[in-house]
Amino acid sequence: MQWIDDMFVNMEKDRAATSAKGEKRAKAAAADHPKKPVPGTVKAWNALVSSIAKDVAEFNNHKGRAGQTPVRISQRHLQCDVHLPGMHGKSLVLTLDNEDLQVSIHPDFPKQPSTIEIELDKDGEHASWILGESGKGESGKENPKLSNQQLSEYLLKPVLSGATLTQP
Repeated sequence: MQWIDDMFVNMEKDRAATSAKGEKRAKAAAADHPKKPVPGTVKAWNALVSSIAKDVAEFNNHKGRAGQTPVRISQRHLQCDVHLPGMHGKSLVLTLDNEDLQVSIHPDFPKQPSTIEIELDKDGEHASWILGESGKGESGKENPKLSNQQLSEYLLKPVLSGATLTQP
């Protein structure tokens, strides 16, 4: 029905306008203080994107996905998008901001405060991804540290689980 389509278009315009206002202020503030990536974070980011790309390719090549529209992955400077096509399509958007990983799932979850941080070893050669803020969590236990492959699975599983699979 046309009125439903119009309603969603208006809702999206309102959401975009509200988001644009906040982003303009944030961009203006960021322009005053540009952040240079910490040495080693770009290498860790590239390793994470590589793990995600491998997982998406394996998912697309799975026999249960035969004949289905493939999940797409795209990358821009320090941003990675994984798009699940279809009527209920979702996009997982990851953005590296200094040492923080910004995660959002569109349209369900807009950009959330960062809860994933990079922890580099003393040489800056190897990285772990920490869920939650650095240090101890609310329970007093050390927050989990994940490898690139573990974080890829952690991020992709909720998105890919919504994909249509063919019946055997």
